[in-house]
Amino acid sequence: MKALVINCYKNNYYLSSLKEMDSLLKTLNIEIELVVQCELKDINRSTFISKGIVEQCAFHTLARNIDIVIFNNDLSPLQVRNLSEQLKVDVIDRSMVIIKIFEMRAKSKEAKLQVEIASLKYNATRLVEKKANYDQVTSGSGQNKGLGEKIIDLKRNQIKSLIKKKEDKLKIIQENRLINRVKRKNTIPLVAITGYTNAGKSTLMNQLIKITNNCRKDLTLEEDRLFATLDTTTRLIKVDGHCPFLYNLLKVSCPFLLTDTVGFISNLPTHLIDSFKSTLEEIQMADLIIEVIDLSSSNFQIEQQVNEKIIKELTNKPIIKLYNKIDKTKQSIVISENELLISLKDNMYLEQILNLIDEKLSEFYYEVYLYIPYEDINIFYQLKNNQVLLDYKEDEKGISGSFKIQKGEFKKYRKYLKHF
Repeated sequence: MKALVINCYKNNYYLSSLKEMDSLLKTLNIEIELVVQCELKDINRSTFISKGIVEQCAFHTLARNIDIVIFNNDLSPLQVRNLSEQLKVDVIDRSMVIIKIFEMRAKSKEAKLQVEIASLKYNATRLVEKKANYDQVTSGSGQNKGLGEKIIDLKRNQIKSLIKKKEDKLKIIQENRLINRVKRKNTIPLVAITGYTNAGKSTLMNQLIKITNNCRKDLTLEEDRLFATLDTTTRLIKVDGHCPFLYNLLKVSCPFLLTDTVGFISNLPTHLIDSFKSTLEEIQMADLIIEVIDLSSSNFQIEQQVNEKIIKELTNKPIIKLYNKIDKTKQSIVISENELLISLKDNMYLEQILNLIDEKLSEFYYEVYLYIPYEDINIFYQLKNNQVLLDYKEDEKGISGSFKIQKGEFKKYRKYLKHF
């Protein structure tokens, strides 16, 4: 499918990134045939852009056999209808592009419901009845109201009812997840990966899954496209001792739950943010935030501002910043405490990342020395599997060991404390 993209700027400032739109359309397998850069002095209520630009675009759509015209901005329902009629092709705006990607990427029941709700809310505000007699819409009362108003009101009520049904279903899923969150919250810290879409969040998730000692090794979708996945994935990360393919510097790390979140993007429509609040709740519930930043992006500073604005609105928990893709850029920045320059394509950085996470999570663990008699040997293996075993030695009656134990679990093992 060939597209003509209209990219508007005002006072020499582009309202949305063209590079970002290019990536969005690649995700939808839409080829950009032509970009029309348009200076926006005043917004035309009927067509958003001026009459002259509309005529120019109409010529190009005909001459180049354009299939669709895409605005890198949000349009009103009236503007979409008028432009479609004048350009003789379908016209969609930035919000609809993102919704189409979300529809394509949603896999879980929850993600599909979120996308359906977002799409319905978008369409509910964009009802324009072509055949309605709008001269009558504001005249009369009761049964004398115009036919156009009745048709639109009926459609709006139908959509409103459908949204309510889907929101009720989504609420049940969210309540069940909240119960699970409360259960796990008492036992193990939660770390949330955040960042701009396509910054490397899924890559980080998969790298850590590969070296963890727990049995679940299935990876998350990792693809060089925007919004590669909309579903939140949570895995237990537990690394005991040195990893054979690393540089043998890694300490035994504290177990933690690692969850990824839907990627951020500039000018994300409000109705989409509202629909995906449940995903962003993972950030609110997290004990530690990992912010992944694509240092190779020419707009990485703007993207970082988007990241941090959203994070700040959700939480004030500690943040680790990972400046990713240093292998793809010559940009150099001065990093501060709790920040790392990395390339997630290279395993050598995992040690630094895990050690920094471990340092930040140390407040959730007691480091204790326990003595476990052989008749309770099952307790030793329970600790070894679920907590952190730092060191141990055996004698004729039992096992002495240094452990890091989650504070919420410590009372179960208090009686094994060894006093000197």
